[in-house]
Amino acid sequence: MLLKALVGTVKDLWRMRPMPAQVRPKDTRSVITDVIGDESQKRKLLNAGPILALMDVVAGAISYRLSMGAAATISFDCVDMIKPVFHGDHVRLEREVIGLGKSSMAVQVSVFRHDLTTDTLQNTHDAIITMVAINRFGRPRECLPALFDPDRAVNELPFIEQSDLMPAESKAKNVSVSDTEVEVRNCFLPRNLNPHDTVFGGDLLAWMDKIALHCAQKFTRSEKMVTIAMNRVLFKLPILMLDMVRMRARVVHVDHFHLEVEVEVFIHSIINGGERRSHSGIW
Repeated sequence: MLLKALVGTVKDLWRMRPMPAQVRPKDTRSVITDVIGDESQKRKLLNAGPILALMDVVAGAISYRLSMGAAATISFDCVDMIKPVFHGDHVRLEREVIGLGKSSMAVQVSVFRHDLTTDTLQNTHDAIITMVAINRFGRPRECLPALFDPDRAVNELPFIEQSDLMPAESKAKNVSVSDTEVEVRNCFLPRNLNPHDTVFGGDLLAWMDKIALHCAQKFTRSEKMVTIAMNRVLFKLPILMLDMVRMRARVVHVDHFHLEVEVEVFIHSIINGGERRSHSGIW
């Protein structure tokens, strides 16, 4: 087992030989296009889940290329949902690396839909997704080149801080938060696993969005609710196929037309026992 691990580490180092010392942001830009949704539901509103899953895929792809190896999603920062997307829409995803650390990568992803009526591209979603390069043991891999741009100090761009988010305790509540809770339990199948044998982040995001939307609909007693933004979605722990997953959503703030739903994910390991929080976010 030790010999196999050593051989794998040597292979990783050998593969990273051609990695450049510096990379420009414009060299990381790329575009992916696809027709999204279910054709049988054409022109009906598409939930945010499939879009978030696709954004996670494109961020993971560019991170894999840049780090020349595996990468894991750490967080979705300040996701803006500007316009709706419909089943059958032709969407365009543009991605660019805007920040690099020793092992972490900040990827800006923008989504556009082609409007057939006006023959124009409409910006629908924006997000900054943080990825981290990992080795075969799941630990951070310090292997990334420096980000260099003479025209823009891209690596100095500020990121959202936890202090930027207004704490729930300072917001007025009309009902008890516990009375708004929605809790579900489930486990994942082999088709939900990524190449690292952990649950694909896009599948989990789609589930979190679904539960957040259901919580909002239950609170308002109306199905006419849509997701318009996400804040500080954190990926703290990987989820394995054998883990039992518990998800809790609750309303933490309400105003006249908007409300915020906090979603937390907890994993219970069948092997090790105990429950730990793996993911969290505000919808």
